[in-house]
Amino acid sequence: MRGVNRLVLEVRPENEYFEKALLFLKPDSNDLPQNKISGNAEKLLNDIKAGNNTGKREKGEPIVLLLAGIAAGSSLSWLLFLFTGLIN
Repeated sequence: MRGVNRLVLEVRPENEYFEKALLFLKPDSNDLPQNKISGNAEKLLNDIKAGNNTGKREKGEPIVLLLAGIAAGSSLSWLLFLFTGLIN
Protein backbone atom coordinates (compact mmCIF):
# COMPACT_ATOMS: atom_id res chain seq x y z
CA MET A 1 0.00 0.00 0.00
CA ARG A 2 1.31 3.40 -0.91
CA GLY A 3 1.96 5.98 1.76
CA VAL A 4 1.11 3.75 4.71
CA ASN A 5 3.62 3.54 7.51
CA ARG A 6 2.21 1.32 10.27
CA LEU A 7 3.73 -1.04 12.76
CA VAL A 8 2.22 -4.49 12.58
CA LEU A 9 2.52 -7.12 15.28
CA GLU A 10 2.13 -10.70 14.08
CA VAL A 11 1.03 -13.11 16.81
CA ARG A 12 0.92 -16.87 16.37
CA PRO A 13 -1.62 -18.17 18.89
CA GLU A 14 -1.69 -21.75 20.05
CA ASN A 15 -5.03 -22.54 18.43
CA GLU A 16 -6.17 -25.31 16.13
CA TYR A 17 -8.24 -22.95 13.94
CA PHE A 18 -6.06 -19.87 13.57
CA GLU A 19 -2.54 -19.68 12.22
CA LYS A 20 -1.79 -16.06 13.11
CA ALA A 21 -3.30 -12.73 14.12
CA LEU A 22 -2.19 -9.37 12.79
CA LEU A 23 -2.47 -6.41 15.14
CA PHE A 24 -1.92 -2.88 13.87
CA LEU A 25 -0.40 -0.59 16.47
CA LYS A 26 -1.76 2.90 16.94
CA PRO A 27 0.70 5.61 15.93
CA ASP A 28 0.97 6.95 19.49
CA SER A 29 1.96 3.53 20.87
CA ASN A 30 5.20 3.28 18.87
CA ASP A 31 7.24 4.44 21.86
CA LEU A 32 6.02 1.74 24.26
CA PRO A 33 8.44 -0.99 25.36
CA GLN A 34 8.26 -4.26 23.40
CA ASN A 35 7.32 -6.32 26.47
CA LYS A 36 4.32 -4.07 27.20
CA ILE A 37 3.11 -4.30 23.59
CA SER A 38 3.53 -8.09 23.58
CA GLY A 39 1.77 -8.39 26.94
CA ASN A 40 -1.18 -6.35 25.71
CA ALA A 41 -1.37 -8.45 22.53
CA GLU A 42 -1.46 -11.67 24.56
CA LYS A 43 -4.11 -10.23 26.89
CA LEU A 44 -6.25 -9.21 23.92
CA LEU A 45 -6.06 -12.67 22.34
CA ASN A 46 -6.77 -14.36 25.68
CA ASP A 47 -9.81 -12.14 26.21
CA ILE A 48 -11.09 -13.03 22.75
CA LYS A 49 -10.47 -16.73 23.42
CA ALA A 50 -12.30 -16.54 26.77
CA GLY A 51 -15.20 -14.63 25.23
CA ASN A 52 -14.60 -11.48 27.28
CA ASN A 53 -15.32 -9.10 24.42
CA THR A 54 -16.05 -5.75 25.98
CA GLY A 55 -18.83 -3.77 24.44
CA LYS A 56 -20.76 -6.81 23.36
CA ARG A 57 -24.30 -7.39 24.55
CA GLU A 58 -25.47 -10.49 26.31
CA LYS A 59 -27.37 -12.91 24.08
CA GLY A 60 -30.65 -12.52 26.00
CA GLU A 61 -30.52 -8.74 26.30
CA PRO A 62 -32.09 -7.83 22.90
CA ILE A 63 -35.09 -10.06 23.65
CA VAL A 64 -35.64 -8.40 27.01
CA LEU A 65 -35.42 -4.95 25.41
CA LEU A 66 -37.88 -5.98 22.69
CA LEU A 67 -40.40 -7.32 25.22
CA ALA A 68 -40.03 -4.20 27.39
CA GLY A 69 -40.65 -2.01 24.33
CA ILE A 70 -43.74 -3.97 23.37
CA ALA A 71 -45.09 -3.74 26.93
CA ALA A 72 -44.43 0.01 27.12
CA GLY A 73 -46.05 0.62 23.73
CA SER A 74 -49.10 -1.43 24.64
CA SER A 75 -49.49 0.39 27.95
CA LEU A 76 -49.15 3.78 26.30
CA SER A 77 -51.72 2.86 23.64
CA TRP A 78 -54.16 1.61 26.26
CA LEU A 79 -53.78 4.81 28.30
CA LEU A 80 -54.26 6.95 25.19
CA PHE A 81 -57.48 5.15 24.28
CA LEU A 82 -58.69 5.36 27.90
CA PHE A 83 -58.12 9.11 28.22
CA THR A 84 -59.54 9.98 24.79
CA GLY A 85 -62.79 8.18 25.58
CA LEU A 86 -62.49 5.50 22.91
CA ILE A 87 -62.71 2.85 25.64
CA ASN A 88 -65.51 3.10 28.19
